[in-house]
Amino acid sequence: MRVGALILAGGRSERMGRPKQLLPWGGRTLIEAVTAEVCRARSLAEVVLVLRREVAETLGLREGDRLACARVVFPEETGEGCAASYRSGLAALEGESLDAVVVVLGDQPGLGAETIERVVEAWQRSGARIVAVRYRDGEGHPFLFAAESFGELRQLRGEKAAWKLIDWYRVEVEWVELAAAMPRDIDWWEDYVALGGVASSDISPEQ
Repeated sequence: MRVGALILAGGRSERMGRPKQLLPWGGRTLIEAVTAEVCRARSLAEVVLVLRREVAETLGLREGDRLACARVVFPEETGEGCAASYRSGLAALEGESLDAVVVVLGDQPGLGAETIERVVEAWQRSGARIVAVRYRDGEGHPFLFAAESFGELRQLRGEKAAWKLIDWYRVEVEWVELAAAMPRDIDWWEDYVALGGVASSDISPEQ
């Protein structure tokens, strides 16, 4: 059973006011740190990183290049939010004969490879259409979608795309129960500060 992964990092970072993918994090950029952690998950056959063109170019990457194990693709320029990233990422994985795809957020550095492995194991055990995580303080990523859901993922539009499928098929979702708190997204400068990102940098939100 072949499992791939999509790292969603194709957003415009409008709330942050600067490309959050490039924020310093542990001696590298945020997206480099997130991608490296995803690549530690040994159950993944192929990883695709959906990254904005200008961010990729700042990192010296072209479409098709690798960042760690992840192949870089650019999102559709449709203004449709994360749904466009799903379509671009799934298109890049079409030739991989995958049985499932794990979806990871590119702005969630607290998500560990071990959680990805738990999700994949839950799917292998249950054969569920969708697997997601229930943390002690809420439901969240990573999500896993079996191949039977790929067509519906491509048809979604707008933000919160994957959540729509989870809500539609909620009775079929296999939940991985974790006692840990949900990893925090970095959407605002305050999120970055709260997670200790500025400890590795003297930058300010205006720079």
